[in-house]
Amino acid sequence: MGIARLLPFVLLLVPIFAFGKEPGTFVRNIAGAEVDWSAGTFTAQTGSAADIRMPGPNSARPGAERRARGLAEDKLRAALAVVAPGKKLDVTEAVAHATVSRTEYQSDGGVVLWLTLRFSDLVAAKPSTVVFKVARMPFEFAPILAGAGRDGQLGFATYRPAADCPRDAVRVERDGKGRLHVPASAGDADSLAQASVVIYLEKTP
Repeated sequence: MGIARLLPFVLLLVPIFAFGKEPGTFVRNIAGAEVDWSAGTFTAQTGSAADIRMPGPNSARPGAERRARGLAEDKLRAALAVVAPGKKLDVTEAVAHATVSRTEYQSDGGVVLWLTLRFSDLVAAKPSTVVFKVARMPFEFAPILAGAGRDGQLGFATYRPAADCPRDAVRVERDGKGRLHVPASAGDADSLAQASVVIYLEKTP
């Protein structure tokens, strides 16, 4: 088959491959950091140029790495202020223990790095055996639960597509105040408070 006859098929495949390269529907850029709501991570990418006053690239690299990390920590703190505004978190200590997940060293001594912080680094939450299924809701770090006449707050939540939802997932409804109403069969809000819960969404925000 000649190239001219193959061209229409190639053009049809282009959108398919392009779609596969699009960012995940559970990843959002918040205050300069990438928040992966499915993996439960914050990642900030930053870079720093080499100090030209240093005698060579090897001497300049440690300083560039420190500056890049400092900039990344600033991005993580800014993202946390948006994602978990009312949550009592020891942000300073958590960000200080964030891990460098990737580093690129430039030939002149400059550095580009990716600093990653996990939700579990922020909150020591016990994983819940209960998973939720919700029609639609915004991504929230620690949703408020309502049940048995009392409210409680999750330690944190991560999110998955409803297509992957297990059969025993508990369907919960979100009210006008943004609370997730937990049926009695799933336990009360107190028993789930401060736990980490996976929420399956039928529609992503």
